[in-house]
Amino acid sequence: MQRIKKLLSIFAVLGLISFIGGCTNAKPVHKKSAMMKPPFGGASDVAYGNQLWAQMNKKGFNSLPAILFYGPPPHGRVIEILEGKINGKEIIVKRNYRGKGITLNEVRKNRSKYLKAITIMAKRGPGYDPTEQNWFYAKYKPNGTYFKIKKMMPAVGRVAKGMKKGCIACHRLAPAGNFVYIHNPKLIRQIQ
Repeated sequence: MQRIKKLLSIFAVLGLISFIGGCTNAKPVHKKSAMMKPPFGGASDVAYGNQLWAQMNKKGFNSLPAILFYGPPPHGRVIEILEGKINGKEIIVKRNYRGKGITLNEVRKNRSKYLKAITIMAKRGPGYDPTEQNWFYAKYKPNGTYFKIKKMMPAVGRVAKGMKKGCIACHRLAPAGNFVYIHNPKLIRQIQ
């Protein structure tokens, strides 16, 4: 038994020496060119999202009331949707209201008390993300800052692209195939 332990120790040392010797000539595994950028939350996404927020304020998307209705998760118990154009491109703005047991009347009386998030879909130019119909997503807090995914990545751009859950995964399932669940002029306030 003693002899077997000694032989195993020798093999372990020889294996370690061989491994270390092989590593000295090895090329680095992580090359800058091989590293992938995250599909959302980068500096250009944040900058574009900030421009959209400023334009949304200017055109009234963040202040004009629309028809309130009970909505599905994940957006909020109560939702209002505004639709229109910014710089000639389509934008859909959802104001998401939450609160224990809230009703449409409570939100009507005090929208700011229950407003928890403003989520948008905005068309970007051709080539932005053709497989996802060039939609740009953002999830803002009521003050215009971004929610963060896993407390790190701003929820702006191709949000959750490639993931099983998130903006793109959900909107890809929209029945008309256009990533939009609601295009109802009776519910949605149109802003031009």
